[in-house]
Amino acid sequence: MAGGSHSQPPEDKAASRGQSDVNRKLKYISLAVLVVQNASLILSIRYVRTLPGDRFFTTSAVVMAEILKVLTCLLIILLQKRFSVKDTVVFLVDAVVFQYKDTLKLAVPSLIYTLQNNLQYVAISNLPAATFQVSPRVSDLISDSVTVPDSPVCTCR
Repeated sequence: MAGGSHSQPPEDKAASRGQSDVNRKLKYISLAVLVVQNASLILSIRYVRTLPGDRFFTTSAVVMAEILKVLTCLLIILLQKRFSVKDTVVFLVDAVVFQYKDTLKLAVPSLIYTLQNNLQYVAISNLPAATFQVSPRVSDLISDSVTVPDSPVCTCR
């Protein structure tokens, strides 16, 4: 380009602006879906756990939720590999078996997360839904305020 100008052609600017608008909309749609999903999950669990009669085991609910997550992830990987079962299996064997150190690094947080989910069922069975929703946010706020390096109360320096 003459004169050392590094500006994009008008059609590239329009395309990137359009992509930016799509990303912004997708971000807000994702946020709305997550808010509705989180609120409905808590309310439905609370409702089911307070019904009279026999209760289900919390571990069964947590295991079923984890199985659903695994199946969803496998479907996404299969989509990314254009429904090639062979490529999907090769990818999974490489990611899980050959890179076993990474798999082991993820095992500890996964087990803690499973324990947390079980404890959430216990908590929601014994707390009002509003209290249950607010309590973790207060905990997050407190832990964030002491771990953010720019915070005046941070002790992590």
